[in-house]
Amino acid sequence: MRWIIEIVLRHRNISSLLLTAALSLAMITAGPDAQSKTIRYLNFSFYYPAYATVSQITRFGNVYSENARLKFELAQTSARLHQIEEQSVENARLRGLLEVVEHSSYDLVPVRVVAYDPSHLSKSIVVSGGKNHDIVSFMPLVSEHGAAGKVIQVMGNISLVQLLRDPSSRTSVMVRRTRAVGIMETENARDFFVRLRSHEDVQEADTITTSGLGGIYPKGLLVGTVSKIGEDNNSLFKRAYIDFSVNFNKLEELFVIRLAPQWSAHRLELDTLKMIIDK
Repeated sequence: MRWIIEIVLRHRNISSLLLTAALSLAMITAGPDAQSKTIRYLNFSFYYPAYATVSQITRFGNVYSENARLKFELAQTSARLHQIEEQSVENARLRGLLEVVEHSSYDLVPVRVVAYDPSHLSKSIVVSGGKNHDIVSFMPLVSEHGAAGKVIQVMGNISLVQLLRDPSSRTSVMVRRTRAVGIMETENARDFFVRLRSHEDVQEADTITTSGLGGIYPKGLLVGTVSKIGEDNNSLFKRAYIDFSVNFNKLEELFVIRLAPQWSAHRLELDTLKMIIDK
């Protein structure tokens, strides 16, 4: 029996032809009753099952096509929704920046962050503004939340910015409430503090601003708040730890304060004084 099935499968075209010819001959030679029975048998045994199978396959194909179409439309809708959400967040951020411009007395140049320092703790960024925008080295940058950094290298249309949290920045800051001044420091590039004399009045939640000393940052730019008071290695001093007001990991738009370093204004006087001393 098995060898017969193998022969039929091997020569299925010829087998189909012979089967069709045999059925046709049987239908021709058979009587009307036999023909009717044969037709009913073929319909119930072959045609209807085959039709149902083809219909089911077609239905599955239509369902698959509809499913693919719905997935595509869902992906498009999701993309549009995410775009609208991003635009909403950006609009809120830009409104905050607009308030900075409206309430600032400085000449501000808006710039965008185009690159981050790839190190684990980013110490610098690249912004979209340079010599062609009248930006020079040592100009400070601010966000809507406070001081962010200073320009340290300038090219045509981009500038390299040293962030305020760079350990080598050593920015002069001030406790707004008591006017106590100190240098912002860090020992691990994560925890920043101001070393103050032990008798200085400083408390948690005090606001820390730039002091205006050092000739780069103008006085009064927000830096952060005091998170805790700690002891120093030297008993004559104490440490006021700072929580930055700016999130340095999420900088997108900034302003360059078009303000030349303050020592530039005194350069001529210093040169004149030097000439007098030399004489």
